[in-house]
Amino acid sequence: MSKVVDIGNLRITRDARTHRPGECAHRHIHLDNNGGVVTCAHCKATLSHFWALSMLSGQYELALENIARLTKRLSLADERIAAMSAQAETNQIRSKDAPKSDDQGID
Repeated sequence: MSKVVDIGNLRITRDARTHRPGECAHRHIHLDNNGGVVTCAHCKATLSHFWALSMLSGQYELALENIARLTKRLSLADERIAAMSAQAETNQIRSKDAPKSDDQGID
């Protein structure tokens, strides 16, 4: 699909960018329950319902990925703690079972 549409003397250009540098990212939205209007709480711009839903679903997906990554890190940390605890217990048992040297001096 072309980004430029010519209709007689009228020329329409489509801009697919979702965020322009220096503009508000619209991450804090306000939902008006009575009027069904979605606005940005920062810049007060009226937002498309579809855009807001799309942005929220993208943020939700990022949050789920973050939770999965943190859960994996937590699981790896638990495994390391268990291995270190087992090693510490082994070392304690070995030190208790090791023959004690006779520290008495020569008479």
